[in-house]
Amino acid sequence: MVQLSELGDVTEYLNEDFKNEVYLITEDRSVKCSGLILAARSSVIKEIIRDSENIPAIEFSDDVPGLFGCLRLLYGGKVDICGDNYRSIFKFGKIFQVQEMTDAVTRWVAEDIPLNVFWKVFTDLTK
Repeated sequence: MVQLSELGDVTEYLNEDFKNEVYLITEDRSVKCSGLILAARSSVIKEIIRDSENIPAIEFSDDVPGLFGCLRLLYGGKVDICGDNYRSIFKFGKIFQVQEMTDAVTRWVAEDIPLNVFWKVFTDLTK
């Protein structure tokens, strides 16, 4: 099980100008999220929110279950990294610069997968 560290100081987001609504969009779903939580986890998302005139809609071209695993982590929940979700978690972490997410997948690759699967996973993550 993996869990991200606690959110740091979020007082900079508690003003009227900061948009506290963000939509993460996949191919077939739109998920309303807290801008405060996502901005506190990702400097990339923070800039997207600050630069948006309207409620930001951020596209994440991945499957819905993968996105929900990422959101569970971002909101402070625990996720078992496995063959079904490692790509989504790693991809989200890379795109939105959430280092803890990419580090968690890297640790999983190094410590928890069988050696005969290691090379396939490693090459998949470096594409």
